[in-house]
Amino acid sequence: MSDDRCRRAGQEQREARTHPLKPSFKLDQHDQAFLASPVLPLTSHFCLGHAERSISDPKPSRGSQQETRYMAYDPDLDPIFEGFNTQLAGIIARLDKLDGGAGSAPEQPQPPAVIDPVWKTLNRSTITIPRQIQVPAGQREIYIPINADHTDRESFYCYVNRLVNVSGGGINVGNSTDQTRNFEGLDVVYRWSPGDDLAHYLKIVTKSTYPAGRSFRVEVRVKGLGDSQKFSSVDITFADDAQHPDMPPQFHRPLRELKLDGAQRKNQFDAAAGKFSDSGFDAQGRPTWRSRLSHGYTQDGNQETGLYMSEEKFPGKAQSPITYDSAERALRLHTLAFPTDARAEFDSRLFRHQASVIQGQTMDDVCGVEGVWRMEAKIPIRRYSWPAFWLLGRGTKGSAGGQTQWPPEIDILEKFNYSWGAADTPHTTTFAQHYGDAGSNSRAGSFGGEAEVNQWLPGTGALNESYHSWACAIVYDDKDPLKSEVTFFFDDIEVGCHVLHARHQDMKTRLEALPHRKRRREGARQLYVRAVQQR
Repeated sequence: MSDDRCRRAGQEQREARTHPLKPSFKLDQHDQAFLASPVLPLTSHFCLGHAERSISDPKPSRGSQQETRYMAYDPDLDPIFEGFNTQLAGIIARLDKLDGGAGSAPEQPQPPAVIDPVWKTLNRSTITIPRQIQVPAGQREIYIPINADHTDRESFYCYVNRLVNVSGGGINVGNSTDQTRNFEGLDVVYRWSPGDDLAHYLKIVTKSTYPAGRSFRVEVRVKGLGDSQKFSSVDITFADDAQHPDMPPQFHRPLRELKLDGAQRKNQFDAAAGKFSDSGFDAQGRPTWRSRLSHGYTQDGNQETGLYMSEEKFPGKAQSPITYDSAERALRLHTLAFPTDARAEFDSRLFRHQASVIQGQTMDDVCGVEGVWRMEAKIPIRRYSWPAFWLLGRGTKGSAGGQTQWPPEIDILEKFNYSWGAADTPHTTTFAQHYGDAGSNSRAGSFGGEAEVNQWLPGTGALNESYHSWACAIVYDDKDPLKSEVTFFFDDIEVGCHVLHARHQDMKTRLEALPHRKRRREGARQLYVRAVQQR
């Protein structure tokens, strides 16, 4: 083979290889966020592209026949072929060096296998907590092993809820003040995130030492794994022959912090100048915030008792459901209970309560498939009020004002205030995902979590006392759908992380989401929205 022919052959082989492009991090045109103050984009999109060329055999001319002939295997030819292959490899290597080639082509990532919907693939974690732990008499450090069977789906956490006396145990743990003074570690939160190690070792340090035969009880509270795993009790017994060494360290990633300084903001929310309408369009046909749900004015499926009202749709009856409050410098969503003899009538029904909502289905700059949605608000904590901030699928008709998709749904904030009988405090905030075949109006399942924000961020007051931010970051992973995530934030600190379930069932199609903020149920209370940002 001549040098020219060798060079051309080597060049063709190099051109036939797949050349991966360098990966880059960026925010593309679909990335977004609701944001109150500039805050790093967890929403950075990892892009990996490649270019590929293949060399095909020439096609036979019209009317000709192409024949393939095979030569019988002859072992005597092996040394000849081995020598030829060695020489050819050397020639290609020298040509690569002369031409500045990259050498042998790197191994290419394989496309992800087609998998079932994520909700058929992943299950809720199950944790195991021992009923009794023996500690050497006189030892002050106590370790309680808590093990999960997996950490594939969602974040969850646990902490010491309280200490309890054991009958005949000989240790008086005292009241909550005494326990804080005499036992260390009662304020520590132990958290699992998707992909973390399975074990945590809950650590308590006693101020005093105790002889053999003494005991007390530790009540462990678990959040994020449902009511069936909510509580567990562990009896701590001191014994002379107990073996209780220090426990090995485990990997549990730190909480994420939402910083969007370098992210591009998609929308500007002006509480004073913002417009809203029943249709989602103004008189000139320009998109506005919409003052009703896409499917109508009621939400019977949630057993809600309110009628979503605006002064445009219900003139003379609606009582300032959406207004700008200049003192608060915020948009006020107002609910109230009508007098029994003056209830609102709609669709041949009487409604006792006024509910209010703004949602952005017609506004391209607040909708998208991935990114960050963030709201800053002051919310009510009155019993049975139900402030919320959530995302739904926009669907093919949503931008034109038609009905949007459900599922999916991502609840960034729901403050139940004892609705549904849920336990609640002035510091409780919850988040969740609802999933199933997109737009089917049939839910395959849901799961979520909650956080006591004064425990997560010590010093935080009741949620109706000042403004706070709620946000979520949605990130898709095209190479591994099980690594697509939604992360939830309160005051820009992570409170939960889930593998993304609120998505299309084919695990490939990316659904566009739209935001809602509302007040529902009863009581004359307000939700103040100061800022809504999108990146």
